[in-house]
Amino acid sequence: MRSRTNSARLALACLLALAAGCGGRGGAGAGGGADAPGGVDKVVAEVSAFTNELVEKVERAPDPSAGVAEAQSLLDSRRAALAASVSALKKGPELRESAEARKKWLEAEVDNTTRVSGLKARLFEPAMRDPALGGRLDKLVNDYQELFSDRGARPKLE
Repeated sequence: MRSRTNSARLALACLLALAAGCGGRGGAGAGGGADAPGGVDKVVAEVSAFTNELVEKVERAPDPSAGVAEAQSLLDSRRAALAASVSALKKGPELRESAEARKKWLEAEVDNTTRVSGLKARLFEPAMRDPALGGRLDKLVNDYQELFSDRGARPKLE
């Protein structure tokens, strides 16, 4: 009888020790704490603000060709920094450890790429009349989508 009681106490002590060791980990990694430089919220905000600026360059330009050229220039000037932020987020622990973070990121990625791809629909007629504009617009959309590319290692949504 005494041996069973001691075994049960030992098992309980081990479980409590394991729970205590794992308990402090979920908060910081899952929510963008100290071990997550930037975090999903910061990168989503950064990418969304950039996308707004990029789309506005095209939509507000009196000449579609000039708007696409301005947007491409903007993308070229910030591409490295944005790609680095996206890559760091994707390689960091937050997307691996948090289904909520993966969901936020996936929604932001889909929303932003859809907005930029939508420029092709809005400029369909001018692009049909001007094949050079169509080519530059294709390049802009492809270059933008490349920001999110990491050779197929996208986080899975659970």
